[in-house]
Amino acid sequence: MDTQEHTELGNALRFIGWDELKGNPYISFDEQGTMHLNLQGIAENGLPQHIDLILSAGEVVGMSGDYFGGGETDLKLDLPSKHDFTHNRQSYETDYSCENLGEYLINEPITESEMQKLIESYLKLANPSVQKSEIDTIYAINGANYIPFSSTLNGYVQQLMFALRVKNYGEILNRNLSHFTPWSVRVYILGHSIALKYARMSYELKRLIEDEHYTSNNEEFNTLIATLKQSNELSKDKLQDLVYRYQALALGMELFCFHYYSDHYAAGHGALVGDLREELPARFGLLGGILVNSVHDELNRVTVYTKKPYDPTPDITDPPVEAGGDGDFNSAKNYYNRLACIAGMQESMQDLHNVFLGHDIPKQAKYGGLEKLPDIDVNYRQPQPLFLLGDDNKIYYRTNLSKIRILAPSEFQETYRSPTRHGYTELTNSFMAFILVIMLRVFSYFYEGQLQPLTEGELRRIEFEEALLNPGRKPIPQPPVVETGVQPVPEAEPVSLLHWQEPASKETMFKGLNRNGFLAPKSPPNTPVSALSEEEQEEKTFTSASAAAA
Repeated sequence: MDTQEHTELGNALRFIGWDELKGNPYISFDEQGTMHLNLQGIAENGLPQHIDLILSAGEVVGMSGDYFGGGETDLKLDLPSKHDFTHNRQSYETDYSCENLGEYLINEPITESEMQKLIESYLKLANPSVQKSEIDTIYAINGANYIPFSSTLNGYVQQLMFALRVKNYGEILNRNLSHFTPWSVRVYILGHSIALKYARMSYELKRLIEDEHYTSNNEEFNTLIATLKQSNELSKDKLQDLVYRYQALALGMELFCFHYYSDHYAAGHGALVGDLREELPARFGLLGGILVNSVHDELNRVTVYTKKPYDPTPDITDPPVEAGGDGDFNSAKNYYNRLACIAGMQESMQDLHNVFLGHDIPKQAKYGGLEKLPDIDVNYRQPQPLFLLGDDNKIYYRTNLSKIRILAPSEFQETYRSPTRHGYTELTNSFMAFILVIMLRVFSYFYEGQLQPLTEGELRRIEFEEALLNPGRKPIPQPPVVETGVQPVPEAEPVSLLHWQEPASKETMFKGLNRNGFLAPKSPPNTPVSALSEEEQEEKTFTSASAAAA
């Protein structure tokens, strides 16, 4: 998802009842309830370090990974490919059960090397050389409208401005597997583990302030206390400051990994990209990188259907969730996916809250954020991917680039087994990759994929198959609607309610009269929908649907 969407998600987090944060000089909340964090770095002695960089929770999520610490070499973990894991399962023997790569990445014990890589990545943002003005510049470019009449041209100018004004922007463009499903779940597991460790340190320091004879089995805590004793820094004031710093450090690390966590909810970062994120560039270089971005862009636009594969208490009646992506994350079709993302982040934060209060650190498989994490629902219809990695480990592209069929579950799985029998052509050489880049990027007006409507027969067949695969499953719920169509996803900011005793403003009054008054302009009853404004079309569609339901 884009930077603004990451930022909005982070700023939507709420911390009601977190009394243990009161008095912390490194954490504050504005009138809307948004957290602002005086980000903590890490000094050479391993202690939290003040770096004088204050960011909102959303700014930490938005900047992490994409602009600071997320390049090709910053967080390159030794992760198996989906294809290798599936076809060489015996090479990944474990003492725990796991049905897929995601579960393997969740349960696999964390190594010191992995933790160090993530901490180093975090320190690309949380270090004294990063200035708030740099971050403000990034947001200014992201929100700029240089070419008002063309979003495409405006995007090109934005990229140029980033290249000119943002340091190391070329490295930023090369994102690694850590941003994509299911590997991004590993980054969440790592980041959450480290954040919980810092939260525990904060709690134990607080206990030591309350009881100078407090003892612990935590080796890192005992090492810290021994270090502080040597430097005569065991005063209550020093310990209290460390309590506050570790609280801020835990929250900063959690927000940092939330960038990768929230990427998991974007269709263009999901399983339909998967191994292609590495295989296309590896086999076709720069051309492959452009093509995999085309896959990413199309999936974000057309959306996919997801389930919750890591939910520890799954409900088989839960309906699929429609998932969109970059630029569409706040759209109506993505309503429930966005709510799930915010809820998952909030549940993950609750783990930290519990540890701040003295609860044990949960096991990896029980981390709060896992319950809501989505992945492709293979028992429900899905769009025909632009590219795919077949079961034979060859790359294929959709022969008819401009037409995206909706596939039944059985057809979707069969497509990966026999791509050429289901509308795909093998991508065999760089010249063919070059032609595809020209078609998809230069002549996108003609070749951009469009979802094809289902015929009545196709719809009946798909629904019949879905009913067999998902007995008792609830239908997909519709987002909340009002007279004028679908409401946008509610923002975290409190809604201003009108008071009946206070007179409406002139602007509000005239809008109401113009829309609903007796003399308000009405379209003739037989006016075609195409001739109406977009707002009128939505109203007419909603009215017709209501009448049909009645």
